[in-house]
Amino acid sequence: MKMKKMTLLVAALSATVFLPGFSCLDRTGQESKLEGIQMDSVKTTAQTEQQAAKRVVVKKVLANGMTVLVRPMHIIPKVSIQLFYDVGSKDEQNNERGIAHLIEHMIFKGTDELSESDINVLTHKLSGQTNAFTSYDYTGYMFNFPTHHWQESLPVMADCMRNVRFEEQMLSSEMKAVIQELKMYRDKYTRTLVDDMMAAIFDGHPYHHPIIGYKQDLWSVHSKNLHDFYRKHYVPNNATLVVAGDVDPQEVFALAEKYFGQIPADKNYKKEKFVFNQDIESKTVKLYRDVQQPVAIYAFLAPGTYKKKDHILNMLSEVLGKGKSSRLYRKIVDELQLATSLSVSPEDLFDHSLLLIACYPKTEADIPKIEKVINEEIENLLAHGVTDREIDRAFKQMSLEVYDMLEDIEHQAYEIGKYYLATRDENYVFTGLDIKHDDAKKAVEELAKEVLRPARMHKGFVLPLPESEMAAWQKLQEESDLEDQRILSARIRDTEVEPARYANDLKIKDPDAFNYPKAKTFTLDNGLKVLWYHNENTPKANLSLSLKAKYFYDPEDKQGISRFVNALLTEGTKNYTAEEFADEIEYRGISINTYSGGLAMGMLTEDLEFGLGLIDEMYNRAIFDEKQIEKVRAQMLASIRNFWDSPSSVCGQITKEHIYGKHPYHKNGLGTVESINSITRDDLIAYYKKYFTPQEAQLAIVGDLDNQDLQKLVKKTLGNWKRDAVKSVEFPAIPPTKKQEVNYPMNRDQVVLSFASKSINRADPDYDKLLLYNQIFGGGSLGSMSSRLFELREQSGLFYTINGSFTAGSDEEPGMVLIRTIVSNDRLEEAEKVIKETLYTAADTVTEEEFEEARRAVLSSLIDLFVSNESIASAFLFLERFNLPHNFFDTRVQTLGHITKDEMQEAVKRVMPKELLTVRVGRVENVD
Repeated sequence: MKMKKMTLLVAALSATVFLPGFSCLDRTGQESKLEGIQMDSVKTTAQTEQQAAKRVVVKKVLANGMTVLVRPMHIIPKVSIQLFYDVGSKDEQNNERGIAHLIEHMIFKGTDELSESDINVLTHKLSGQTNAFTSYDYTGYMFNFPTHHWQESLPVMADCMRNVRFEEQMLSSEMKAVIQELKMYRDKYTRTLVDDMMAAIFDGHPYHHPIIGYKQDLWSVHSKNLHDFYRKHYVPNNATLVVAGDVDPQEVFALAEKYFGQIPADKNYKKEKFVFNQDIESKTVKLYRDVQQPVAIYAFLAPGTYKKKDHILNMLSEVLGKGKSSRLYRKIVDELQLATSLSVSPEDLFDHSLLLIACYPKTEADIPKIEKVINEEIENLLAHGVTDREIDRAFKQMSLEVYDMLEDIEHQAYEIGKYYLATRDENYVFTGLDIKHDDAKKAVEELAKEVLRPARMHKGFVLPLPESEMAAWQKLQEESDLEDQRILSARIRDTEVEPARYANDLKIKDPDAFNYPKAKTFTLDNGLKVLWYHNENTPKANLSLSLKAKYFYDPEDKQGISRFVNALLTEGTKNYTAEEFADEIEYRGISINTYSGGLAMGMLTEDLEFGLGLIDEMYNRAIFDEKQIEKVRAQMLASIRNFWDSPSSVCGQITKEHIYGKHPYHKNGLGTVESINSITRDDLIAYYKKYFTPQEAQLAIVGDLDNQDLQKLVKKTLGNWKRDAVKSVEFPAIPPTKKQEVNYPMNRDQVVLSFASKSINRADPDYDKLLLYNQIFGGGSLGSMSSRLFELREQSGLFYTINGSFTAGSDEEPGMVLIRTIVSNDRLEEAEKVIKETLYTAADTVTEEEFEEARRAVLSSLIDLFVSNESIASAFLFLERFNLPHNFFDTRVQTLGHITKDEMQEAVKRVMPKELLTVRVGRVENVD
C-alpha cells in the first residue's frame, strides 16, 4: 500500500545528486552544432511523433454509472487492472483524517466471501502482484496478472466494492502497521517538509491535511467509522475500472458487466466542492532535523488538473528547471555553483496544483543567494518570454516520456485512470501535447505570469538541528513513542490471521508459450561485443553498455573514483563544452545515465547515430576541466552527506563492511568525504585511461532498428575506441559470518533493523533452489504479500514493510542472507525475536502447494524482464555477464521443474546462518 504523492520531486532531487541510474541530462537553449538541423523541421518532427504516439482508450459506461476504460496492448502476456474511486483524503471530515488511507489498507482484510488472507494468497497463486494507493483526490486498487489469469481480479474487486467487513480485530493489527507507516514517512524529511508546506499554503482547504492523517484521529477510529465512509463513497457511479495490456475490449466490457453491473448506483451521490480562499501571501516553513545536508523548496500555486493545463505546467517546468540546460539549473548549479542539485516539478493535484523548485544548497548561507537568483530568473522569463528552442526541447522530452510510458502497462493504466478522473477525457494522457508550437509558447508564457509571482512564493527548508536543541528533539520523540505505546497497547488482536478460503478453489491455468527475445551479436576489432534486437513497439532505441571495471575496482583509498569519472563524462569533451553537451542531448530528448561500470541511453531511433557518437565523445574525448571537477566534487560530497543522513543507506553500508571485511565488495561506490577530497585530476585521467576500455565490454542496443546497418554504424562511431585490457580483480575468500551486533545512533523516529550473513554466488548449484525459497520467505521478485515475513506484519502490525532474501547481491561473488525492516523503538525487541524465529523455522514447514506456487511465480516474473527496450537490453547483458546460453529463459521451465521441495529445503539448510550480524540504525545506543 502506498500514498501517491511527491514522486516526481523526490526522484528529481535524487537524480541530480548522482544517485544510481540518474538521468543526468535533460534539454534547452542554444543553436544546434549539428549540421542539417533546421528549427522548422524539428518542430514538425516533434509534433509528428506526438501524433504517432496516440493510443486509443476504449470506453464504456455501465447502466449503474461505473466507467470502464480499456487500453489493449499485445506486447507481452500481462495485464494491469486498476480500479479507481473518485474519493481521497480531501473528502474526509474533521476527526476522521487518514480514514481514506486506512480503508485502502482494510479493503484487503476480507469480505463475507473473502477471508483476510484470500487476496494475498490469490495473488500469489496466480503469479500476480497487488497494491493500492491513496492520494488527496482519489484511491486506487491494482492487480497485475499474466494474461491467462487476469479475469480472476474482477470478482474480487467487485466483492470489495460493497462487502468489506472491517472487523475490529483486524483493524487493531492494521492500525499498528499504519502508525509504523506514519513514523516511516516522518523520517523522510523532504516529504515531511512538503506536507508541512502544504499545511501552511492550503489553510482552509482539505489539502491542508496529510493523506496519512493524524495519530489522534487514527487512534479513535473503529469499524463503524470505516463502514460509514466506505458505504458513502465506494459506489459504482463513483468508480472507474482501467484495464491495460493483453486483452480484448469487448471481453473486458462483458466481464465488467457480469461482476459489477448488478451493484446498484447511489443516485444521490454527489461530490463536495471545496472553497479555497486565496490570498497574496508568502509563507515559510523551517524544519530542524539531525541532518548534514540542508534542503530548500520553493512553491508556487498553480492551476489544478481539473483545468487541463498539466502539459503546459510540465513545459514550464522543463524551461525553468528540468535538466542541465534549463534556466535555473544552468545558473544556480553550473554557473554560480550555489547548489549541488536543482529540480523543478509540478505536484499535480485536482483542485490546485503546486510548482515546486527544490535544491540542495552547498551551505545554509547560500540559501538567500539562491532565492535571489530564482527571483531574477523568473523576472527575466516574465519580461522576455521563452524561446522557440525551449518549447521544441519541451515537446521532444515530453514526447519521449510518452513513449516510455507506452512500454509500461501499469504506468499507463495509472495515468489513464488518474487523468480520466480529473478531465473526463480517457485519451488525455496521449493527446495532451496536441497543441501547435506557437500556441504552446503563448500558453507557457501566460501560465508563467499566472503562477510565478514572487509575492506568492512559499518557502520551506530542512536545516541541521542546532546542538542546543538535540536533547529537546529526543525528548519529543520519546514522549511520542510512549503515547503510541499507551494508546496502541489497548488495540489488541487476539485472533489468528484467517486462512485462505476463496483462493483455495481457484483453478490454476497454464500460460501460453512466450517467445523470449534473442539477441543477435557481432564483435568489433577492438573487442567490443554488440548485442542487438529489433523491437518496433515505439520509434525509439535504448543502449546499455557494460564495462568490465565496476565500483569494486576503485582503489581502497580512492573509493568513489569510478563514480567521479562517470559524472564528468557529460561535463565537457573536446568537441563540446558541458553547456553545449547538455543542450545538444536535451534538445533531442536523449536521456543518459552514467554509472560505475557502464551507461544507459534512450533516444529516438532517428538519433541513434548521434547517440552512439556521444559514447565515443564521452569514452574517448572527456577533458576533465578543473572547474567541472570541483563542481562534481561538491555534488558527490552532497551525495555523501545525504547517504549518511539516510538510515537505510547507513544500514546497508555497515552490513556490507561487516559481511565482506577486506573483500572489494565492502567498498562504498559513492566514496567517503576523505577519498573524494583526495582525488586529483591526474587520478581521474589515469582511471579513465586504464578502465574505460572496449576489451570485455558489451553494448546492448534494443529498439526500432529496421533499415539500420547496425554493424556499419557501430563500427563507424565506436571502432576507433581502443585501450588495453583490464586485469581482473583477485577476490579474497570471504570469511564466515561471526555473531556481532552493531548499533549506529541516529536521531530518527524508527530503527532500521537488519540481519545478515554470507550466502552463495550466482554460479552455485544451489542458487535456483534459493531463488524459489526467496519467493516463499520474503516475497521474491513479484514482491508477494503472501510470504512468511509478511505474515508477521499481518498478525502483529509490528512493521509497515519487511523484506528478506537468501541471495541478496549474489553475482560473481557470494551475496548475503539478508532481512531488513523498519520498526519503532518500543517494538524493536519484539520484532527481533519473531524475525529470528521465522528465519530459522520457516523452511521446515513449506508445503508442496507453496513450493509449486513459488515455482510459477518465479517463471511468471521472467516476462517482466522484457517489457521495455531498456529491460530487454539489461536481460541480454545479464546473460553475457554470467556466460549463460541465449535460450536460458526458454529453458527455465525445465530447469526449475527438476528441483524438488526437499532439495530446496536442503539448500536452505546449507546456507542457514550459524551466526548472524545484527545492525540497528536509529535511536539506539552503541554496543560495547
